[in-house]
Parts: sequence; structure tokens; C-alpha cells
Amino acid sequence: MDDVDIRFFLAFLAPTLGFLVWFVKRLIDDEREERRRKKQQDSLVRALFAEIDFNTRDMERFLKRSPSEADLLKRFREDRALIPHITDARHTEIYRTRISEVHNIADGALHQTVNFYGLLEKIRVQIEGVQQASYLTLSPESRVKVIALIIESASDAAACGQELLGSLAHDHRALGLERFRFDDSRSLAELSAQRIALEGKIDALKRGRQPS
Repeated sequence: MDDVDIRFFLAFLAPTLGFLVWFVKRLIDDEREERRRKKQQDSLVRALFAEIDFNTRDMERFLKRSPSEADLLKRFREDRALIPHITDARHTEIYRTRISEVHNIADGALHQTVNFYGLLEKIRVQIEGVQQASYLTLSPESRVKVIALIIESASDAAACGQELLGSLAHDHRALGLERFRFDDSRSLAELSAQRIALEGKIDALKRGRQPS
């Protein structure tokens, strides 16, 4: 009778243990997958934050250095062949290549992100219009209006970018996201000296020495 009870117990225990092993393994696999997914999401947010920061800073510099409409009109009247030099230096590689993953960020930031890159594309098209030969056929007043539209779009993009960066930093506080600070007041000589110093530290670290 005892042998029968033991066999019955083992017959019951074996599938139970099998289920527990499967269940624990499933939990471990799910946790590993969640960590992998979270790591990928954090990587995307960091990269996207840096790209948006660059583009926003570019818009801010453009707005800071843009002449007034009165100055533009004066220059256009003085030189009918003048074409303003406006470069399209936007960076969209992260957004363009990982757009299928953008939905993983917070919903509010997702809407702002799409709007931000849409504004950058709008600016690109507007800049291309200035490069067309037909631009020179416009009156000085009309040419000023075209540039004013670009400045307005850049202002919208800068404001959107600033708000978006704030949203990303808030929604992903654990990542410690901060905007890059570039001191425009530093001279080229100072920047060059800083670059050389950094390269020296990197070289020292590569050689296994402690940089001074």
C-alpha cells in the first residue's frame, strides 16, 4: 500500500514540478526580455534627445543671428541679386531610421516628436524655395516675406523642441537627460586648446595611464 501511495505521489509531483520549472523559466525569460526592451527604449530616448537638442539649438542660433525684416529689405533693395545663405543642417538620422520604435516613448512626447520633425521638414522645403531661380524674380518686399516665413517656422520649431526636450527629461527622469551647453563666447583658440587637452586624456587612458 505504501508503495502505491509513493508512486501516486511521485506521479502527481512530477508534472507539478515540471510546471513550476516551466513557470519560473517563463518568468525569468519575461524579465530578461523586459530588461532588454527597457534598455533599447532608454537607448532610443537618449539618442533622440541628443538629436532633438542639436536641431533645437540650431534653430535657436538661427533665430539669434537672423537680421530684422527692415535690414533684409534694405539689403535686398541694394542688391537685387542677393540670395540669403541659409543652410539646412538638420539631423534626422535617429528619427528616420528608428521611427518604428518612436511609439515606445510617452504619448505626449510622441505627438510633439512627430510635430517637431514635421516642422524641420517644412523648413527644408522653405529653404529650397529660396535657392530657386524664381526667388530672384520676386520684389524685395516679397523676398523678405519668404525669409520671414522661414524665421517663423524656425521659431515654432525651437519652441516645440524646447517643450519636447522638457517632456522627455520629465518622462524619463531616471536617465538624467540634460541639454548640451555650448559657450559661444569662447574663442577658437580656447576651443582648440580644450580639444587638444581632451585628446591627451583619451590617449593617456588608452595607454593605461592616469591623465594629469
